[in-house]
Amino acid sequence: MKSASKKRAAGGGGSGRKTSKGQEIIASLKEALGVLRSGVPMESRFTVRTVELPDPPRAYDSAAVRATRGRIGVSQAIFAQLLGVSPMLVRAWEQNQRTPALWARRLLDEMNRDPGHWRGMFRKAS
Repeated sequence: MKSASKKRAAGGGGSGRKTSKGQEIIASLKEALGVLRSGVPMESRFTVRTVELPDPPRAYDSAAVRATRGRIGVSQAIFAQLLGVSPMLVRAWEQNQRTPALWARRLLDEMNRDPGHWRGMFRKAS
């Protein structure tokens, strides 16, 4: 008789019950495996999509971040609000203490592509 730990190590474990979604996933994987083994092109049985990804975002050093903020014409605090980050993070980028993450660089690219759109996102208080 196998112990519970041996059962888990052997890939078993759990109660053996599967949710309806789990059963659906297993059935779909078995169907895909059957198609692969039959040699039939996958496209004839499944929807296959090909997409082109955009170029990776450019690198941003402290000067590039400051220049982007300058194009928008806002303070670090407002710039941080537009990006959804803290003013401390913007300050760290501009003082070359940290580099913007991939998602932030992509957003900075968008800001540089259309600074007018980003300027239009806020109104000056009267």
